[in-house]
Amino acid sequence: MEFLASVLLLGLIGLFVLERRQAGRLNRLERELASLRASLSRATPLDPGSSASEPAQQPSSTLPQGGQPILSTWFERVVAGRLLIWTGGVALAAGGVFLIRHSIELVTPGARMIAAALLGFLLIGAGEGARRGRLLSGDPRTAQALVGAGIAVLYATAYGSHALFALIGSGTAAMLIVLVTAAALLLSLRHGAPTAALGIVGGFSAPLLVGEPEAGALPVLFYVTLLDAAIFFIASRRRWGWLVAAAVAASFAWTGYYILLGPEDALAAGFFAALFGIAASLPRSGPKPRPWLLAPAIVALVQLAVLVGRGDAGTPAWLLFAALAAVSLPLAALRTEHRALPGAALLIALALLAVKAALRNDPLVPWAAAITTLLFSLGSVPAIASGRTAAALTACGALAGPLLILRLLRPDLLTRPGYGLLALSLAIAALALLWAMRPRPQNPARSGAGAFELAGTAALLAAIGAYDIVPPDFVSAAWLLLSIALLLAGVRLAEKALRVAGLALLTLTVFKAFLIDAAALQGVLRILSFLGLGVALIGIGVLYGKLLAPANKKETATT
Repeated sequence: MEFLASVLLLGLIGLFVLERRQAGRLNRLERELASLRASLSRATPLDPGSSASEPAQQPSSTLPQGGQPILSTWFERVVAGRLLIWTGGVALAAGGVFLIRHSIELVTPGARMIAAALLGFLLIGAGEGARRGRLLSGDPRTAQALVGAGIAVLYATAYGSHALFALIGSGTAAMLIVLVTAAALLLSLRHGAPTAALGIVGGFSAPLLVGEPEAGALPVLFYVTLLDAAIFFIASRRRWGWLVAAAVAASFAWTGYYILLGPEDALAAGFFAALFGIAASLPRSGPKPRPWLLAPAIVALVQLAVLVGRGDAGTPAWLLFAALAAVSLPLAALRTEHRALPGAALLIALALLAVKAALRNDPLVPWAAAITTLLFSLGSVPAIASGRTAAALTACGALAGPLLILRLLRPDLLTRPGYGLLALSLAIAALALLWAMRPRPQNPARSGAGAFELAGTAALLAAIGAYDIVPPDFVSAAWLLLSIALLLAGVRLAEKALRVAGLALLTLTVFKAFLIDAAALQGVLRILSFLGLGVALIGIGVLYGKLLAPANKKETATT
């Protein structure tokens, strides 16, 4: 019914004009109040004629005399001062809804919709009057209850005109709901959080109530993006962090819904999920750290992992996930709250790799493993150089994690010596990172953070490489040589992390020799094996003690 749509549209335009006028008045009042405060701050704090010894009047207590319980006072304030007002607002909104749903003799559905729209505008006007103290009282809750009831009635009018009586089409109903949402958000600047809450609930419910199911994901997600932009603007003006959190949660609810539908809708939802995750992570966090700012990006990564896990989205899904994972690195450099984001992104990527490798149905798994290794290891170098141990852990996980997953779940991708050579190459990369990050006299800015993590990762990868390349009977000997090499390098370079990694590998070699190798040998070979191991360990201990003495002196001199 075009007349009804025209009435609603004209009323909303009138509300917008009224809101702009009131916003101008509010700005003038704020400037006058600031000027008054400035003049008061320059005034004399104490009247010279007054006596400083006179005691200040104490505010009268509202507590009952004699220490009586204050439960009755609390009950009176809550019920009479708050619940009655809000219950009255709910009752007014319910009256408008009943006007829409229930039939009245001699009154057509179109006339009832017009009456409901007029009632909604009347309630909003009454709320404006109550806010200025011209109607009812100057209590802000009265104005909030009336405006909230009016917004709810307008939402119900637009929805009922389409869904109940087919007086208007879905496009007209959607437009009216968008206008009501915009009015609610603008009115929230004057009436506070309850009006904003109504606007966000109605705005994000609009596609569900009057949307076209066959239209696909793009129109709905584009509408949600515009709605988010308006909500972020309102939240920045009023500093409502909860409003941003609610909008982000509702946005991810829509993207999560479409990711479970067809491939085209799922890809569109994945693209918008990545945008939402980045946009919600960009607002300034203030002087205090707020870890909850990690949530949007992590939720977006999880949704993109689900998109990749579907199996029918192909390369674009992997690219979206890789793009958002790459963005996590500069975000961690910009904001303190995001320091843990690359590590979380790596854990999600490794879990996704494990699932896809176990399913054996995605040919892109080797490429994804290689990109994960390069992205998080090289991308963590600047953070490691600035002294962030968490970045070193991320680099170590990127060097070792994808290799271990593919070696355990997809041994068919490479031969065993191929995996061994790859492990040795990654061990050399870990040692190169350790060497590059070491503090030097000519470059003291390098902190050497993550040295133990990088050295341990290098020892682990080198041990895996030797296990895959060397024949089984010589694995213990190869590990012994690797541990000696790490010990000598640690002593020569005065790098404690290398020495500790060498000792750890040596300890593992000894356990292997006693628990595994000894059981496989018999007779004279077992005797000779233990005699040789004992001599080697004593010799290493003696040499390590002699070589460590100069290193200890050097470390003492540097500290």
